[in-house]
Amino acid sequence: MSTADVWGDGGVSPRRVQADLLAAALFVVVCAAAAGTYGASAWATVVALALALVTRRLSLPLMIGFAVLGAVIQLGRAELVPLADLAYAPLYFTLGADRRAVFRRTGLVGSAVAPVVAGIAAPLMRFGSGTRLGLEPVAVLAVAMSAAVVCGGGWIVGFLRFQSRQRVQARIDARLEESERLRLAEALDQQQERARIAADMHDVVAHSWAVVAAQSDGARYTMKSIPEEAERALEVIGETARSAMADVRTILTELRNREAPGARLGYGQQEDLFERMRASGMRLEVRETGVRRPSELIALTAYRILSECLTNALKHGDLSRPVLVEQDWSNDYRLRVSNAIRPDAGPPSQTGHGIIGMSERAGLAGGTLTIDHSGGVHRVVAHIPAQQKESR
Repeated sequence: MSTADVWGDGGVSPRRVQADLLAAALFVVVCAAAAGTYGASAWATVVALALALVTRRLSLPLMIGFAVLGAVIQLGRAELVPLADLAYAPLYFTLGADRRAVFRRTGLVGSAVAPVVAGIAAPLMRFGSGTRLGLEPVAVLAVAMSAAVVCGGGWIVGFLRFQSRQRVQARIDARLEESERLRLAEALDQQQERARIAADMHDVVAHSWAVVAAQSDGARYTMKSIPEEAERALEVIGETARSAMADVRTILTELRNREAPGARLGYGQQEDLFERMRASGMRLEVRETGVRRPSELIALTAYRILSECLTNALKHGDLSRPVLVEQDWSNDYRLRVSNAIRPDAGPPSQTGHGIIGMSERAGLAGGTLTIDHSGGVHRVVAHIPAQQKESR
């Protein structure tokens, strides 16, 4: 439901105009039943109020003008038309129910002024036959109270309708806001999921092909001189390829079915990662302090960042010097990977897919990632709080 549906701001429909025309026609017919007691001024009042009924949905200023004209005619000719004055009830209802404050206030002021004016003018007024009310207190009070009931009562009922619409509008706005919030949250989740899957795919492909390239080069150089080393290199290539295919299969399963369980990479796979890197010619020094926490998110994030760091070290680092891996669980989780940069490698990229992926992974886990390559050493430091949302 839209705002126009609640407030009727979507334009005046032909059906509503027809309903107002029918109401005005019935109003004139009812007043005609008392035509025997009406004079020309009384009929002028009836016509003015009928026009006010017709225009109450089309133009409130025009409706107010016709309503005031009907009152001025009665005061000017000192002739009350009680039956016709009942039309003021729906007119004040329209003012009280309008969403614009200026018209609601106009109706409120009018409903307060009408009884006062009616009470003051009552002694001078006459009915159609010429009968005057005189100064009878009861008659004067009756006229004033009648004006209050018709005008004030119509405005109060209209204002209650306005408040009811306000409550309905508030509920609709709340639902729309909640719906928009859910839509934005879902869009953010989808974006994060796409980023995570892209990072997973990059990690699998980049790491696997880096290992395969290093091992294939080693096998080519040692195939004749050291067949055993070449055979071992081919075994590493096979293991790496099978592991990569399993990871890709897992990622594709997640793409097809979001409820499917993802790969549970973590602390247990770090040793396999270290072995593949050592088999590729990398010297690793691994240091750990503190007690590992049973957190799937920390374990997965640590594995992915560590895999990317070691892959970059394999491709761009000086493998004649050891790569240092430090993991600290003393308070939060901290990972530091340091490797020497090859003189011919040039400055490491700060905007590659791998760097972006590591930063996004650390951010999704509520942590931070910093990179420094001063003094010919490339350092990656990741910090992940011990308390974070456990979501993949």
